[in-house]
Amino acid sequence: MGEAAEKIRQHWLRNSIAVVLLAIGAAFFAGWWVVRRSLPKIHGVTAVAGLKAPVSVDRDRWGVPYIQAQSLGDLAEAQGYVAAQDRLWQMDTLRRAAAGELSEIFGPLTVVEALDRDNRRLGIRAAAEEAAQHMDPETRLITEAYAAGVNRCIEQQRGRLPLEFTLLGYEPKQWTPVDTFLISAYMWKTLTTTWRAKINRAKLTDIVGPERALDLFVTDSPLDHFIVGAGAAADAAVPAAPPGTRRRAPKPQNQNAAPISKLNPPEHPNGQGGKWERAVWENADRILRLFDDETAHISGSNNFVVSGAHTATGKPLLANDTHLGLDVPDIWYTVHLKAPEWNVEGFALPGVPLVIIGHNQRMAWGFTNSNADVQDVYQETLDAQDPTKYLDHGKWVKAQVRPEVIHIKGEPDQTENVLVTRHGPIVARDPDEQRGYALRWTLTEPGGMDFGYPKLGRAKNWNEFLEVMRQVHGPGQNTVYADVDGNIGWIMAAQIPIRGKATGGVPVPGDSSDYDWTGYIPFDELPKVLNPPDGIIATANARTVGPGYKYYVSDRWAAPYRTDRIYQLLTGRTDLTVADCNAIQTDIVSEPDLFLAQELSKASKERQPAEPHAREVLSRLARWDGRATSNSLETSLVEYTRHALMRNLLTPFVGESSVPYDLWEPENHYGEVWWRDGLFLEKVLRERPKAWLPEGYKDYDDLLIASADEAIGQIQGETGSKDAGMWIWGRMHPIEIDHPMARSGILQRILSLGPVRGYGTVDTVDAIGHQHGPAMRFVVDLSNFDNSLMEITTGESGQYGGAYYHDQFPEWLAGRGIPAPFSDDAEIRARVEHLDLVPTGEADTN
Repeated sequence: MGEAAEKIRQHWLRNSIAVVLLAIGAAFFAGWWVVRRSLPKIHGVTAVAGLKAPVSVDRDRWGVPYIQAQSLGDLAEAQGYVAAQDRLWQMDTLRRAAAGELSEIFGPLTVVEALDRDNRRLGIRAAAEEAAQHMDPETRLITEAYAAGVNRCIEQQRGRLPLEFTLLGYEPKQWTPVDTFLISAYMWKTLTTTWRAKINRAKLTDIVGPERALDLFVTDSPLDHFIVGAGAAADAAVPAAPPGTRRRAPKPQNQNAAPISKLNPPEHPNGQGGKWERAVWENADRILRLFDDETAHISGSNNFVVSGAHTATGKPLLANDTHLGLDVPDIWYTVHLKAPEWNVEGFALPGVPLVIIGHNQRMAWGFTNSNADVQDVYQETLDAQDPTKYLDHGKWVKAQVRPEVIHIKGEPDQTENVLVTRHGPIVARDPDEQRGYALRWTLTEPGGMDFGYPKLGRAKNWNEFLEVMRQVHGPGQNTVYADVDGNIGWIMAAQIPIRGKATGGVPVPGDSSDYDWTGYIPFDELPKVLNPPDGIIATANARTVGPGYKYYVSDRWAAPYRTDRIYQLLTGRTDLTVADCNAIQTDIVSEPDLFLAQELSKASKERQPAEPHAREVLSRLARWDGRATSNSLETSLVEYTRHALMRNLLTPFVGESSVPYDLWEPENHYGEVWWRDGLFLEKVLRERPKAWLPEGYKDYDDLLIASADEAIGQIQGETGSKDAGMWIWGRMHPIEIDHPMARSGILQRILSLGPVRGYGTVDTVDAIGHQHGPAMRFVVDLSNFDNSLMEITTGESGQYGGAYYHDQFPEWLAGRGIPAPFSDDAEIRARVEHLDLVPTGEADTN
């Protein structure tokens, strides 16, 4: 009996194991099938309705498509088709985010986080629709053909859409030209949003007083490199003090000034959503917010161009690396496009036709954010009896009420009633609801959006380049230029408002016309230069326009350290090569960290830290070269000391909780109050004013050493170790690039990248943070375009399981640069895949 039972047990166990293995195998096969079925066809022949003639699509080993067509319309349609093959879900998510339509796929959690409501208030969809309605004929041809290509791909992929659509249980809508403008508008929002910073700057000024605010918001630095306006100040270029400024004593613990996080949006429900939607949203929300905010918080883009006098070939070199939130897939998409009158290679935005940054056979161009101020915030006094009325020139007038209906997955629709004054929509209110903040923004002005930048690919010289830039309304960029004839140049093209009075970077009274816009800076008077005498132009989001320029452009500039470092590395060189430019792009010397290290080293000679580990690391600072390598202990100490020092300096005057975002925290280095914090700290440490020395410290050396002790304590707390080997910068500063739906668990290990040991800081040329950094790198050799380099962070494809999903990541991380063939011969040598797209009716074969 016992023997028979044992046999039954063993038989049952074997069967159970077999069933489990079979289930695991079936699940693995199902997962493999779901992933593999959506991968695009990249070789053979495919029929695409709408094409007038065959189009060839070659891909190199990195999956970069080289699209050749016989007409501009076919070129745009083929580009839309190929982009959708690789990036369809990303394209769909970005257009939804811009339009405020994420709730349709994520449910009420999106509304709770207010992303949809924010973008609905701004009126981004209306601006995109207005732009699409008023397109010129060529733009209409391009955007409609591109949309047709995307839609052909969607139709062919029905039933085998990318994994994300399956997980979220929906299918994409048809693509339209409006969607192209939506994605452009979302990037515009990312690069030009200042209204929160202006509200917070006013509240911070109210807390610390105007004198300290002038110290905090320092604008001048001897390290700035002005491209224009370096002469004597012009009255129109100097912003006035904030309107309504009063002298008052500081308020160390003022709890009454409401931070922007406490300004009230309209009421919205606390929808819960299902477990799956909540998990997906908690991951996706963070990535979308990174795309929305990262550039505003930590600006890091660089570009530079040098004349042939500085190069080994005698022809210009141009380099560009735009820094944004790092996502899987990358925000940029590399492509080479060729048709009659068009031969352009570079970086496209998924969902937008042609190339945004790149080169053709005659010229090259690149961008960094100029920080031109194109948003103003107006304080509107609201009627307590009728909140739809506001005060205008002493009279109560009725605001427009714009209803925005938000469709929510699994929930009833909700309506957001947006109040619009003569200045623009109310984007926030004070807690008492008696004052609203109305936003005027060039994007949402009539005719505010354009399709200018993609048309740069057809320009052949400086004059044609300027004619295209004349049509650019924004976002304002520092655009560097080089051509094969040896010319180099720069322009800041955008519709930059001329104000009746300078705003001082804060909200201004809305009940008068004093601060209204009176027009835009005329194009012919915009900042620009051609062939400067020194043969060098470099920008890195810092101040490019000096006090001698006639018009006010901005007082919102990044710190000058990256720009200064680039000029250091370029000046005096006569033998620069593509490799040298790539090395400059990946330079990790931090000027402000090196300065602080020297101050700490000098202070340690007068007094020693209480913490033994701090003494040990401090002893190394005198010999440190300022390079923020992944193995650097010095960088960890200096960076953490910097934040402890800022905390100690500001807390007595700002308080622990009065400011909406901690100004001294690493992840909010520039924060929602834009300021050149490094310059403030450097000025304080050089001048050592008694007014800023906190109570309890004998002098600034005492403050420095105490902050170093605190830094070591924080490092030990974060690492849980007293082993200095665990404190190296790469461990304290990891790089992590997440897929929006895979921030944790097994999906993160499969779909996301990292964490890997980081390097660099926000003030190094290679400005890299936890989840931000160079989203692309680009070096162009005007003597031979085939010598050029182009790379993105992850890979061309957004579809997991494909060969081009994250194949570029190791090259990007190492900073090696990826060759970018351009000539027909070079493209043929690089080709590894070939796909023919043919008009409907021709054979569809492998």
